Amino acid sequence: MASELKRQFDTDGFCVIENVIPADKIDDVRKQVVQVQSEHAADSEEEMKKTRSRGHRIGNKGVGNLRQVINHTQSIAPYLADRRIMDLAEDLFGSYVRISCTDCVINYPGNDRGYWHADWPFNQTNASHVVAPYPDVTMHLSTIWMLTSFTAENGGTLAIPGSHRSARTPSGGDMEEVDRDAPYPTEMHVTGPAGSVFVGDSRLWHSVATNLSDAPRVAMI
Repeated sequence: MASELKRQFDTDGFCVIENVIPADKIDDVRKQVVQVQSEHAADSEEEMKKTRSRGHRIGNKGVGNLRQVINHTQSIAPYLADRRIMDLAEDLFGSYVRISCTDCVINYPGNDRGYWHADWPFNQTNASHVVAPYPDVTMHLSTIWMLTSFTAENGGTLAIPGSHRSARTPSGGDMEEVDRDAPYPTEMHVTGPAGSVFVGDSRLWHSVATNLSDAPRVAMI
């Protein structure tokens, strides 16, 4: 299993690990995350406005956020160091691995589609970033914890397999041949049952997808 996950990660730039959060725990974790996001929604939106004012394109219409949700609920904490995730991380980075972010993201029905970008430290709209062209090396991992099932209908994250090998991303606007707001020919939805975790190279091109269902899609990144 570990070798298959690594092979997929190397080839596509991501893999999905299922059953990280047990089926009998996922409902409680999701409810707690949704509750604290709701309680702090106003403060979170104010922070997002400040970030957007600095040019970073985050905070799509119809998407709720909460930075560092672990400061408000520790329901997710027992699962963060799942051995399968750590095996992959330590294979890439050695034993010096740390978690830098635990943010809540809720895509409500009808949310706006996002733009093609890579995550920190490669997103060129971040104040701190690696200047393109990038070396072909994994420097950082991005994870998406599926607190509800991810499907094509409810806006499972859009990704472009293999794009992590590109020396640039469309986020900085320096790739005129790529419309960063348009569908891409090889895009796909990342899907998985609730409790799964997407693990991706942070260079991977991905985008917020529109939730076409009638229920929120809840995740932690």
